[in-house]
Parts: sequence; structure tokens; C-alpha cells
Amino acid sequence: MAKDLVCNMDVDERTAKWKTVYKGKTYYFCALGCKKAFEEEPELYLKAEVSEDQHHKHHHHHEGDEPTDHSCGCGCGHNH
Repeated sequence: MAKDLVCNMDVDERTAKWKTVYKGKTYYFCALGCKKAFEEEPELYLKAEVSEDQHHKHHHHHEGDEPTDHSCGCGCGHNH
């Protein structure tokens, strides 16, 4: 399992619908919004674990985003 660096959710690399390559490494995401947020500011998410305030400030799930396992589990408050 990989960690979605945006929302800290576990993501199965074998079935992940959203992923991106940054500096030669592949990163996996639970939803399109998390992927887009990472791609906009990858260094922000690669730093040490993000504080809870920053997590909510930068969390970008949008209506219509759907995690690969249909249960986000990241506590963002959105229905996926």
C-alpha cells in the first residue's frame, strides 16, 4: 500500500486509478482532487507530515471525485 500524501489515505498501487510521476517516483492518490493538489505543489506534500490545519487548507477533493475503493476514509467530510 502507498500513502496518498495529500489526505494520508492508504492506496493500493495495483488498483489505483490516479497516480503521477514526480522526480522519477510514482505517487498514488485516492481521488482526482488529491492528484491535482499534489501536482500543483508537490514539494508541499513531500515535506514532513502536514499539520492538521494544513491538511484541511490544502485538501482538494471535489464533488465528482471518487476514491478507488469508494470510501475515502480521510475524514475530509465529503461523500465519495
